[in-house]
Amino acid sequence: MSDANPYSAPEAVLQTEHEVVYQPKVFSFNGRIGRLRYLAYGVGVGMLLMLLGGVLMGVTAGATQASGVEGFSIAGVLLLALLVIASIVISIMFGKRRFNDLNRSGWWSLLLLIPYVQLLPMIYLVFFPGSDGSNNYGPAPKPNSLGVLILGWMMPVLFIVGILAAIAIPAYQDYLVRPQ
Repeated sequence: MSDANPYSAPEAVLQTEHEVVYQPKVFSFNGRIGRLRYLAYGVGVGMLLMLLGGVLMGVTAGATQASGVEGFSIAGVLLLALLVIASIVISIMFGKRRFNDLNRSGWWSLLLLIPYVQLLPMIYLVFFPGSDGSNNYGPAPKPNSLGVLILGWMMPVLFIVGILAAIAIPAYQDYLVRPQ
């Protein structure tokens, strides 16, 4: 007879050294993104949308002026409205993925649409670290690339430079204009 208990749990060797990671795609509703990638994707897509909006508004304004009509054209306003809708959808998409990284449901990203209330979820998204390893919403994203690091740090640096400029420019206004 065998000394092994037939009712004992089977023994298995678990390898936890190799954690599964994935490369996040920019335009995807699935998966997770970390804090820096959230900022980088937001800055990158925001700059692209502003560039596209400026070009479209310039083209429609030029076409409107060439036709002799004063003011904005209906086409320009509709294109601008489409860009605003696209930016809202993209911000919800990034927010959902960031909430998933925090092991929260993507429905929390709808709080980003409520004025004044959106400040609290934004602080949570930017300053709180995501869960380590895999969570309920998938494996952890790969480490950030150099492009993500540059774009991600661009927003905080520009924010600080903007505040310093807002403080410094009025202080030096008297030095620029000298009475003669």
